[in-house]
Amino acid sequence: MEFSIRSFAVVLGILLLAGCGTQTRYTWCKYDCLLYDHYKNPAQNEEFVEALKEALLKSEAAGQVPPGIYAEYGYVLYEQGNNPLAVQYFQKEADKWPESRAFMAKMITNVQKGKKTKDDKSKPSSDGTEAKQPDTPPTEVNK
Repeated sequence: MEFSIRSFAVVLGILLLAGCGTQTRYTWCKYDCLLYDHYKNPAQNEEFVEALKEALLKSEAAGQVPPGIYAEYGYVLYEQGNNPLAVQYFQKEADKWPESRAFMAKMITNVQKGKKTKDDKSKPSSDGTEAKQPDTPPTEVNK
């Protein structure tokens, strides 16, 4: 009797410990570290883009794409001027994560309208000086 109680306790302990193993629904591929490093060292943009692309491909291959990675890659493509491909990745994010549809629809609209990013607010003018653009969009005057 004592042997069966001990063996039951051992088996129960093993089953409980097996349930504590690391399980994840997504293949993150150190995406959080990549993003942190990118914000910390924005000059290393090319390395970030390549690492992000690699992480995206690995997570797609595993069928475990984490939320936000399509949108982040789409935004990188938008910053590089590849608007059609950026729209495709924004749409992938909206399709994969329905809760992001409103935001992704706004991003797609902005890309299609050709709106500038926050980083593009100052552009060099023809004389070599920077022409500052206002932080807020102009308001329409009632006619």
